[in-house]
Amino acid sequence: MKKTFVCVLLVIVISMFASVFTAYADEPVTVGFAAASSGWPWYATFIQHVEDRCKANGWESVILSADGDVATQLNQVLDLIEKKVDYIILGPLDALASVPALEKAHEAGIPVIIIGNDIDEQYWDLVAGIRVIDDRDLGRSAAEIMADVLKEKDSKKIFVVDGLAGQPAVTLRWEEMNPVFEKEGIEVVASEYADWDMVKAIAVTEDMVTRFPNIDAVLSIDGSMTAGVVQVLEESGMEDTPIVGLGGTAAELELLKDGKIVGTACQSPGMNAEDAMDAIEALERGEEIAKRATVNTPKTFADNISDCPGDW
Repeated sequence: MKKTFVCVLLVIVISMFASVFTAYADEPVTVGFAAASSGWPWYATFIQHVEDRCKANGWESVILSADGDVATQLNQVLDLIEKKVDYIILGPLDALASVPALEKAHEAGIPVIIIGNDIDEQYWDLVAGIRVIDDRDLGRSAAEIMADVLKEKDSKKIFVVDGLAGQPAVTLRWEEMNPVFEKEGIEVVASEYADWDMVKAIAVTEDMVTRFPNIDAVLSIDGSMTAGVVQVLEESGMEDTPIVGLGGTAAELELLKDGKIVGTACQSPGMNAEDAMDAIEALERGEEIAKRATVNTPKTFADNISDCPGDW
């Protein structure tokens, strides 16, 4: 009788442990995404790709939007750590300000994939991987397109409808644009921030058209704003003024087809998201991944539109 009781007890204990282990093993992977802003078209596309890949894998996703606020984003990363997500994707609004949050995630053993804005190499040990679009390449490509547009002109004055002040994407693009402009004798007579917003881009362009009615060309530093720039120039009777875009949005590609902009430097949030999710899936399989990889950013014109996905 005593032996029977002990055997029954052992069976119960083993069953309990088996149940706990099975429940743990069946628990889905959770990917947390601390996005700069879900309201920005680029991020909206990125989020959709992350959600779709997680769903296809039977995983869960937790999407948080900082709405362009650095402090909010840092708190959201801490929230994801508190939730004990398995992986974190971070699109840092401010790479340096994100370091304390990266340190916390590293301490918690949660792999982080950086997207959007790059981080300095000295902090690479804090993250599992970096999958970014190279904003330097984008800036250089857009500037080279502009240089080609103006190469036969005596006057080379342009104005720039700019992005969001202080954003690494803006800073890095200008780091590459300025040397090209200087080398090619292109004068930037004005640059105003429009915060990646088409409505603000319209207001900024209206202001600059009033101030510089004889401008030689216009650069829209982000595809989410380019349609607004085109609209203002057409309404102002300046439809022959060359416009160069940057971003390769669906709207920009339509403008390219219609001959309303000269060219653009293409970036694809969908391709960036797929690269990030590929990295996470590889980590989940126990594979090693490259620390840093960049997404292709081709110069895009009317004759090679198919090279750019136009997915935002």
